[in-house]
Parts: sequence; structure tokens; C-alpha cells
Amino acid sequence: MTERPDPERLLYGVNPRPGLVAVEPAPEGVRLYIREGSRVRAEAVPFGPWVLLPEGVPVPAGPARVERLQDGELNRLVRFPDWSTWRSVRSRLAQETEHFLSPPSVAEQFLVAEGAALFYRLRFEDLVRVALDIESSTLDPAAPGARVLAAALRDSRGTELVLGVKGEPEAQILADLTEAVRRVDPDIIEGHNIFAFDLPYLVGRAQALGLSLDWGRDGSAVRLSPAARQYRVGPKAFRFLPARVYGRHVVDTMHLVQRYDVGNELESYSLKAVLGALGIGREGRTTLHWTEVEAAWQKAPTRLAEYVLDDVRDVGALAELLLPTDFYQAQLVPHGFEDVTAGGTGEKINSLMVRAYLAMGRGIPRPEPAVAYTGGYTELRRAGVFRPVVKVDIESLYPSIMLAYNIGPARDEAGVFLTLLRVLTEERLEAKERMRSARGAEWAYWNGRQAALKRLINSFYGYLGYARANFNDYRAAARVTQVGQEIIRQVVGWLEEAGAEVIEVDTDGAYFVPPPGAGPDFDVALVEGINRRLPPGIRLAWEGRFAGMLALKAKNYILLTEDGNLVVKGSGLRSRREERFLRQFAEEAARAFFSGGAGAAAERYRYWLGRVEAGALSPEEFGRLESVTPKTFTSPNLRRLAQAAAGRHPGERIMVYQRADGSLAPIEAYAGDEDRAYLKRRLYDMALRFRPLFEDPAEFDRLFPKPAAKPARAAPAEQLRLF
Repeated sequence: MTERPDPERLLYGVNPRPGLVAVEPAPEGVRLYIREGSRVRAEAVPFGPWVLLPEGVPVPAGPARVERLQDGELNRLVRFPDWSTWRSVRSRLAQETEHFLSPPSVAEQFLVAEGAALFYRLRFEDLVRVALDIESSTLDPAAPGARVLAAALRDSRGTELVLGVKGEPEAQILADLTEAVRRVDPDIIEGHNIFAFDLPYLVGRAQALGLSLDWGRDGSAVRLSPAARQYRVGPKAFRFLPARVYGRHVVDTMHLVQRYDVGNELESYSLKAVLGALGIGREGRTTLHWTEVEAAWQKAPTRLAEYVLDDVRDVGALAELLLPTDFYQAQLVPHGFEDVTAGGTGEKINSLMVRAYLAMGRGIPRPEPAVAYTGGYTELRRAGVFRPVVKVDIESLYPSIMLAYNIGPARDEAGVFLTLLRVLTEERLEAKERMRSARGAEWAYWNGRQAALKRLINSFYGYLGYARANFNDYRAAARVTQVGQEIIRQVVGWLEEAGAEVIEVDTDGAYFVPPPGAGPDFDVALVEGINRRLPPGIRLAWEGRFAGMLALKAKNYILLTEDGNLVVKGSGLRSRREERFLRQFAEEAARAFFSGGAGAAAERYRYWLGRVEAGALSPEEFGRLESVTPKTFTSPNLRRLAQAAAGRHPGERIMVYQRADGSLAPIEAYAGDEDRAYLKRRLYDMALRFRPLFEDPAEFDRLFPKPAAKPARAAPAEQLRLF
């Protein structure tokens, strides 16, 4: 790519299709669904699915058309006449070699090869979305007495429908639900835990009644995938069984919430709890415990109707808050919408690269084998209590380094990587500028767009070290981190040169104590002075001034804002999986260290120790959140949790407590039998996290004595592994 390509073609592909909302397989190739205002039309398009092969791998026998590409190791584009032949060939290749490239999804096959993406020139509010919720008599559709009691739909235009509260037979509910979905004709079907419960239950009940949920735009039935897939949130992976509805996309708002909660701060992923935590809950909404649903269906159908309608209203509100970022990302990335919402960021950048290269008729390199390289510079200079503290941060350090120093994949001979990064960065700056003067729907549009661009931009550095990336380059990744270390060390040196005491350094930023008597004007002048010394394209930003900081260990600290709030950083102190009374103690101890010193913090330790010993804690205070996963019910190490989670679905969170006999139970089963010795150990473990604040360890031991050991008792082996 000797000259910079047109940004529109680079971002949206060489053949964008306005209004494209879905790509599906068809006998002739693919069937495209295109939204034109309030209606959607179908368009049949000839298309041959493809595989990219290197020279050494023979072209599979059978009908195929081979196109030779310019350069690149994967330089033979092999097209097949139909999806059946392609699947057979792809399956055989996967068993014989890893040296080929062929996206597994129909949508990605088409969008990459044809140079397109979904939702081009649409806004989020242009889509027709429908929220779904059902209530049932059992959790298992095959259990005795299983039936759908009620169902509700609410579309994005505000139309609502509730079924099953007028004594309708179950078969009628399912038939009416199918008719309603086809009448609304949604682009997206939304539900909270819809993959793990609503759709499997509906399909199971339909099969039991000899019915079919024909929700597809071609009249086909809902299909449950036999194979699980996963999506990652930070270090955690979540598995689920997708559901397919031809011509439509299914979105699970629980997955959106799990991705939003990357810091593991939400106490529950239940719909009501999430909306309350996000500040979008509605006062006065109808509530029912799941054990009350069947009784309400029999005796209070009006209340049940309001309850299930409130659920779909909440699902719609949650999707409107969390889904736009994925929507605007799907306008750029040549993936199906499910892959955008669940796929990894490295895969998305790879598809953008491959789409651009195929549009130029160029071959693709194979991924390089993994090579270890040094990460960012992280250091805790001093532990202790500091007042006041200033934070500075280099804006988008790694993307800025790649652009400023021209660091990209060596095998990207066309220069797509850096050009794409530059265009995305410029587009985000424009979107942020538009946000400043926008209001209402316009503000929501530009905010969704800039958030989508930010997510992609921040993925470019990780792409260099992504093992499956075709253009990965571990030497380039190492060069980026090396330059990053050099820059942040320079910044630290300049801070200290100005009289600042640096406390912590973390990859792209630092916390420091300004010189005595220096106010905010000092901060501004210092940052401006450093920016005059930094290389072009690298900028230091002032992130804030804090009244105090407890520096405990690298990446674990507590900040006291100037208006008296606490900001807790580090999983060791803020995990929502910790018992609530431990988080309460940690907050009180932190405030005590700021206001009264170690003695005041020790008084809070003695207070909570006394409450535990007296049995004065409520179950909600000593309950612990656990995530239910398929492994919960299969791993021998999780037998205790499996017993407590009986009847729950994977993806749910439950609150459990440890009984005095060492077993786990849901807090609903509490019978005054908590393990107080265990809770005292947990409290001491939390207190230990403040030990780095003490220069003399003996002083900590005096103020925070370790609780006496519980008399020896054989504990289940899995107990120690779980906690």
C-alpha cells in the first residue's frame, strides 16, 4: 500500500452494503437481509466459500476454483461451489494441517471476501429489537410437570405483549409467541440468560408438544447449537451453547453484563441486581421470587403479567445501555454479530487485516511461533500512607508509540496495520469532538461510536503478540514495550527532577507526592513542561489530585478523593466475591489509616472480630458470591459448591456461606450455623493486606493479632481448594 487508502474503504470495506443486517447460507450462495426503513428485504447473492492455502498443501480433490494471489505464504484462494463441499474440505484440512485460513462462520466468509460489514449506514436505533422473557413451572423442560406458564415480548418501538395469563394452553402460548416474533420481524432477539434458559426451555417444550418454533426469516425453526463456544472477560472464560435464528441475531444481556463487569465488582448478575447497580432500575416494578411464580399464575395472573412485562422492559433498557458499542464495532469488523459480541479482540483485528489484503489481491502470511518478551514497567517505589497524591498518565501509550515510532508487523508489506490504526484514532478523536456539542440521540450515537473505536484501538498492541494472528510480530511487540519503558522512566526522572516523590509506576502512568506546599498550578505546569520534552505524538495527561493514598503493593492501592470517597484498585481489596463484611472492614480500616492512623484501623479490626465471635453478622454480610459454571457440577473439587447450587443454571451467581461442619449452603438456608472460626480467619487475611503499611512487622502483629486456631477437625479436601 504505497499511498494511504481511502479511510471509508479501509474502515468499512471496498464493497459496503448499506442496511445489511444479516448474512445467511443459501443454495445459491448467501441470502442477505437488508433493512430499508421499517422493512427488511431478502437478496440472494451467488457466493463461493473459500480457503486460503500455501504452496505446499495440495488443493483438495473435487470441484474448486483456484485464484493465485500476489506474495504471501497463504497465496492460493480456493473457492468451492457450495457450503456442503466447503465444510467437508475444511473439516479434512483441520485434521491434516494447520497451514490454512478459512473463517468458520458464513457471515465472516462473505464479509471478509466481499469487503463488507454489517449495519453500514445504520444507527443503533434503526434496528428492530425484541426483548423476550418466559416464566416456567420447572427449570428443566423435560421434568415432570414442566410447562411454560407465561411469556412476554417488548420491541424497541415500545409494543408489548404478554401471553399465558389468561389460562391459554401451553401449545397456544408457543404458537402465539412464534406468530408475534414473525410479525415484529426483529433484527435482534434479546434476553437475560437467554442461551442458558429461555431458548433451550422453549425449544424443549415445543419438541415435547410436537411443535416447532419457526422464528427464522426463512420460516425455519430455532436451532440450538450442539457445540459450546466461549468468550473471555479478562482472565476468565465463559462457555455457552449458542442458539441460531435464521436472519436474526440472538443477544444474551447476561453476557454483556459479564463483559462490562471486567473488574468483578457486581455482586450478582441477576437482572434486578444488575439494573440497580448500574443505576437504571425502576422503582415500583413488580417483584416475584421464582418460588412464587406458579402460585401467581394460578391465583394472581395480573401480578404475573406485570412481573414478566417488567422483565422485558428491563432487558431492553440493559441492551440499550450496553449493546451500542458492539453494534458500532460490527460496522467495522467483518464478523457476524454473535462473533462481535463474543469474539476476542485479536480475531477482530486479524479479520480487518485479511479483508484489506484480499481486497488488494494479496496473500496472507502464517502466524509466527510465540516468543516471550518483556512487558511494561511496573514498580511500587514505596508502601505507606501518602498525602496528597497526583496521578499522571500517558494517553494511549502503546498505540501512540506504534504511530509515533512507525512500529508495525514486519510482514505487513502493504502497511495496512499502521494505516488502519491511524484512521481509527483520527475517527475516534472526531467522534469525541462531536460528543462535546451533541445532545440526546446524537450524543448516544457519537458515544457508542467512540467507545467501539477505542476498544479496537486498544487491541492493536495485543494483536502483535496474539499467537493466532496472521500478521503477529513478537519483535515488534517487544520494541513497543521497550520504548514504553524508556518513555515512562524518562517521565519518572523528570517528575523527581521537579521535586516530586514517585510512589508507584504502572506501564503508562505514575502516582507521586508533589513538593510541600505545591498546589494544582504546580501539577499543570509540570505536565506542560514534560510534554515539551516528550517525543511528538506522545502526551502526558493530568488524571487528578487525591487527598491521600494507601500504597500496599504493586497495582494494589486505595485512593482518598478530595471529596472524601474511596477509590480501591487491585483484586486483593475490591473483589465482589469477598464476603460483604470483609469489604466493609477494608473500607473502614482504610479511612481509619487516613484519619486516625494504625491504632484507629486496629479498633475496626477488633470491632468486626467481636461481631463475628458474637454471631452478630447477618447472612448477607458473611455470604460469598460464587459463579455457577458447567464445571461446578462436574469437578470433584467443587462438590460442596455443586450441592449449594442445586437447581441453578450455568452463568448465574449465587450467594453461599460456610457452615460450621465445613459444607456450603445458599444463604436462604441459613440456620444460625455459620463457621465463625473460618470467618475470623478470613477477617485476619483481609487485615494482612494492610501489613505493608508497617515498617515494623511486630507492630502489625501487636495491633492485629491472629485469631486462635480452631480445634483440629478433618476438613473436606475440596474446601481448601475452593477458598
